[in-house]
Amino acid sequence: MRVEKLGSALVVLVTLVVLASFSVQGALRLAVDDLYAQAALARADEPRPIRSPIGQRLSAAFVSDLTPEDVAAFDVRTQALDHRADRLLELTAVVALAGMLVALFTGRPALEVATAREASKPLASTSSNGTV
Repeated sequence: MRVEKLGSALVVLVTLVVLASFSVQGALRLAVDDLYAQAALARADEPRPIRSPIGQRLSAAFVSDLTPEDVAAFDVRTQALDHRADRLLELTAVVALAGMLVALFTGRPALEVATAREASKPLASTSSNGTV
């Protein structure tokens, strides 16, 4: 029983880590998309890309040291962040797989759970309201 509780706690912890990591990866992806849009706007590419307000705020933190006219630096920074976002997604998948394995090896078999539930059910109604 103790291993099952520890396993459940580990699964919850791993789930929270995966959700946080996936959220960070999503934020990185929004910033990268906005940086690609900024570079395209600086090159005057057609069609003109649309920048999201959230992506603008996120990407501003990553390129605060660059000038908007330096398109080559934007491309280099964008590719580096894109690469990091991909690696973070891969790491998140590995952590999620580890969580599934923890759940698999520490969980009780379904047959054992069903047997325990049946054993706890009374055979007859134990409550009565006083009528026969």
